Amino acid sequence: MPEQEIRTPEHIYTWVDVDAHLAALAANGRWPDWLHECDAFWDGLDVTIAPHALPQEALSWLGEVFGVGSTTSHEGETVLRLDDVPGHPSARLLPISVRQREFETPRREPRWRERRIVRGLGEPLPRPEAPFPGNVRIAALHSFKGGVGRTLHGVALADAVAQRGDRVLLVDADLEAPGITWMFGAHGRRVDFGYEDFLALLHSSEDGRPGDAVTLGAAYLPNQMIGDVVVMPTRRSLRDIAPPRLEPTDLLTPDRSIYYLTESLAELADRLGARTVLIDLRAGSSELAAPVLLDPRVQRIFVTTVSDQALYGTVRTIQELGRRAPTRADDPASVTVITQFRQEGHRELAASAATMLRDAISGTLEQTVPEEDGEDRTVDRDVTLEPIFSVFQDRLLALPAPWEAVVDVVRRQQLAQTLAPLVEGLTSPEEREETVFTEAAPMTAAVPRREDPDDLVHRRLVLSDFAGRLAYAETADDTDFLPTESLRNMLVSHRTEPPLCAVTGAKGSGKTFTQLQMCFRKTWREYARDVGVESVTLDALLTPVLVSKNLSDSARERISKIQRDAAVSPEAEPATQLELLDLIDGALRSELTNVQWRRIWLTCMARAVGIDASPEDVEEKLVDFGSANTRIFLFDGLEDLLQDLLDSDVQRQALRVLLIDCLDWLRSLRGRPLGLVIFVRRDLVQSAIRQNYEHFFARYRDYELKWNHSEALRLALWVAQRSGALQGITPEEVAAAKPQRLSAMLHPLWGEKMGSPKSREARSDGWFLAALSDFTEQIQARDIVIFIKESAAFSVEDSRWPTRLLVPAAMRKALVQCSLVKIRAITEESPKVGRLLKHLDGLTSEKKRIPFSPETVGLSNESLKLLAANGVVFREEDQYWIPEIFRHGLSFKATGRPKILAIANLVRQQNNLD
Repeated sequence: MPEQEIRTPEHIYTWVDVDAHLAALAANGRWPDWLHECDAFWDGLDVTIAPHALPQEALSWLGEVFGVGSTTSHEGETVLRLDDVPGHPSARLLPISVRQREFETPRREPRWRERRIVRGLGEPLPRPEAPFPGNVRIAALHSFKGGVGRTLHGVALADAVAQRGDRVLLVDADLEAPGITWMFGAHGRRVDFGYEDFLALLHSSEDGRPGDAVTLGAAYLPNQMIGDVVVMPTRRSLRDIAPPRLEPTDLLTPDRSIYYLTESLAELADRLGARTVLIDLRAGSSELAAPVLLDPRVQRIFVTTVSDQALYGTVRTIQELGRRAPTRADDPASVTVITQFRQEGHRELAASAATMLRDAISGTLEQTVPEEDGEDRTVDRDVTLEPIFSVFQDRLLALPAPWEAVVDVVRRQQLAQTLAPLVEGLTSPEEREETVFTEAAPMTAAVPRREDPDDLVHRRLVLSDFAGRLAYAETADDTDFLPTESLRNMLVSHRTEPPLCAVTGAKGSGKTFTQLQMCFRKTWREYARDVGVESVTLDALLTPVLVSKNLSDSARERISKIQRDAAVSPEAEPATQLELLDLIDGALRSELTNVQWRRIWLTCMARAVGIDASPEDVEEKLVDFGSANTRIFLFDGLEDLLQDLLDSDVQRQALRVLLIDCLDWLRSLRGRPLGLVIFVRRDLVQSAIRQNYEHFFARYRDYELKWNHSEALRLALWVAQRSGALQGITPEEVAAAKPQRLSAMLHPLWGEKMGSPKSREARSDGWFLAALSDFTEQIQARDIVIFIKESAAFSVEDSRWPTRLLVPAAMRKALVQCSLVKIRAITEESPKVGRLLKHLDGLTSEKKRIPFSPETVGLSNESLKLLAANGVVFREEDQYWIPEIFRHGLSFKATGRPKILAIANLVRQQNNLD
C-alpha cells in the first residue's frame, strides 16, 4: 500500500497544490493552535491567525511546511515560490497576506473537499441531532472503482429486503453513470419522478424544509413500485446523458442542515411507507456521494474486488470516513462485500483483502467504554466486521437489460443468501422471524382425508362445472377473480393517474375476462380494492367502448348499464356496440390518414360516454370533457372487428393508430384526465407494428397477461377453492400463499405425486406445470381451467384415490382435450404456425414419434425454428421434442414413457443460459 505519511510537497505548481497541502496538514492535526484558517486563491494566500500570534510566526511556519526557500520577500511583501523550470530562479510567486482575528467556528459541511481550510478539518463533522425521521434505515452502496458489481448487489439487496415484507426505496444516485435507471427503463416502466427532480425540488425550497420534494415524490413514486421496491431512477429521460444540472453539494446552503439530503430522503421514505432506503452511489471519491457517505447514520456498504487498485481505494475511503464521520455505538457499522474472485486461485488474495478491510472498518468505530464485565470482545468484533464474500459467477458477467430479468438472475444465483447478514440488519425485527414449514404445517387448512364417496363425487362434479363456466369469459360472473401480477403491476403504476397502455396476451390468456371484471367494478379504485392494491386514489369511472362479440345477453345488458352510468350526464345516451361497429366498418372501407383514423377511434370513445361528437370535432370535445371529468376507456374484441388484419393493410393501419397514435394523443392532454386500456392479442400487435414492435412490447411488458409457474399454481388452487370443492382454505390464504406453501396446499387437489407419496412418480405440481407449459415456459389461463374441468370430470367415477379430487389417470386423460383446444387457439392466432401443425397432424402414425429428426417429419430448419419460437418444439442436439400440451392433440407417441420433468428441466436450464 502506498505511503500515507504527509511530507513536504515535491512540487508546488499552483495555488491548488498549496490549498491541498494545507488541508492535509489540518486534517492530520498538524496546525499550530494559533492558526485559524488558510485559503489559497489564484492570486494569493490568505492566512488568519489568533490576535496574540505574530505574523512572522505564520510566515516561518509556512516556510517550514512548504520546504526550505519556499518563502521569500518580493517588492516589500512575503510571497510563496511556485515551481518553475528546473535550474532557473522562480518568477512564479504567490503573495501571502496574514491577518489577526478572533476565532469564529466555521460551518463544516459533508464534502470530500470542504470550501474553507480551517484547523477544525482534523475534527469529525458535527453529529446529527437525532435519528432519521420515522426511524427509517438508510444504507448506501459505494465502490472506489466501477464494474465491481455494486449496482447488481444493490438490486439483489433491495429485492431480498422486499421479499421479507419490507418496502424499500431504491435510489439511483449515480448521476454520471446510472445503472438502476437503465434497468428500470429497459423494463418498460414510465418514469415520472427521478433523483434529479428530488434534488431540484430540495434546492428550490425557500424555508430549508423538503416539503415540495416529499409531497411530489410521494405522489408519483408509487407508480414506480415493483413489488415492494419503490425505484427512484436518476432522471426521467434516458436520452439525457449530460452532466447533472444540480449536485447534492449544491444543497449545502447556510439555511439548511448539513444532512439535508439524507434527512429528506428518510422523510420521503417514511411518507411512502418504506422502512429502508438503499442508495446506489457514484463510484470513486466523488462529491456526488459525499453528503450521503459522510452522514454516520447511513450504513455504508463498500463493494470491491481483490485487485490492488480497487482494494486500496476502498481502504482509504473507509479510513477517511472514519476520520471525518466515525461510527458511534448507535450508528450502523460499515460492511464490505468482496466480489469477483474464484475460490480456487484467489483464496489467499481474498483472505488478505478481508483482513485489510476488517482492520479499516475497525478504525472507523469510535472507542467506547470497556465492558464492565471485562470480557474480551475481539472475536465478537471480528465476526461482526467480517466482509461478505460474493464469489465469481459466470452468469453474472453478462446481465440482461430489464429489471425483471436482472432480478430473476439474482434470485437464481442466490445472491440474497450471500447478502443475508445485510438483509437481516435492514429488515424490521418483527419481519425477521423465521417461518418454519413442517411436513404437516402448510396443510392445516386442508388436510387430505378419506372422503365419503358420494360427497367426493359431488365435489368433483361441482369443480368440473365451475371450471367449465370459467373457461370462457363470456359465461363468467363478477363474484370473484384471482388478482395476478400483471393486474397488480398496472394498478401499482397508476395509483394516481389514469392508465394509458396495451394489455397483450395470447388467445385464452384472459383478456376478455379481465376487461369484464374491470367493468363490473365500475371504478378504478374499486377494481384496485378487489385486486388488493392499496393507496390507489384515482376514482375514475371505467367505460367499456368495444367488447367481445361472444358475450352473453345478460353480460351485454350489464355492459350497457355500466356505459350509461359512466355517461357524461344522466340524459346522455351512449352509442350502442352496433353503432360503433358501423362507424369503424365504414372507416375500414375508406382510405384514411393516420390522423383521420385517430379521430375515428377517439369518436368511438366520446360516443361511448354519450358525447355527440364527430371525427371533425371529437378532439375539441374530448379536451373539453377532460377538463372537468376523468374516465378510463376499455377496448376488447378487436380480433372480432379486424378479422383480416394479417392480410389487410387498412386493418393493420387502424390497429396501429389505436395502439400508438391514440395513446400518444391522450398522453398529450394536460393533466392526463383520460385513460385507455386496450386488450389485444399479441400476434395482432406484432402484425400491426412491424417496426419497433419489440420496443412497444417492452413498454407494456409488465401488463402482459401471462402466467408464471407460481401464478399458474395459484390459479389452480383458486379455482378449486372458489368452486367450493376444496374446503378449509380462505381466498386470503390463496392470495397470500408463497410458492412453497402453494405446493402443499394443492395436495388435496391432486396429491403430492402422480402416484403414492412414496412412489418414484413425478410431483403433481411439477407434472402439471410441465404438462401445460410450452417450451417457452408459457401457460395460458384457459388451458389451466380446461385442464381442471376435464380432470375433475374424468375423476368422478374413479374411487381409487379417496384423498384427492383429481386422480392421476384423469389428469393424463385431460391433457388430450387441453391439447386439442391449444392447437385450435394457436392456429387461429398464427395461420402460418397452424399450417405447420396441420402438416404434423397429417403424418402417418409411424412418423409420429418423438424425438424426431427434420427429415422424418419433412420440415425445413426454418419451419422448425418457427415452431420452436412458438413453443411447439424444442431442439436437443439433432433431435426435436414436442411438449405435452401439443403432443397429445397431434397424436405423437413418445419412445417409452414421456420424461416430462426431465425435458422441462432441460429447457429451463437452456433458457437460463440464453
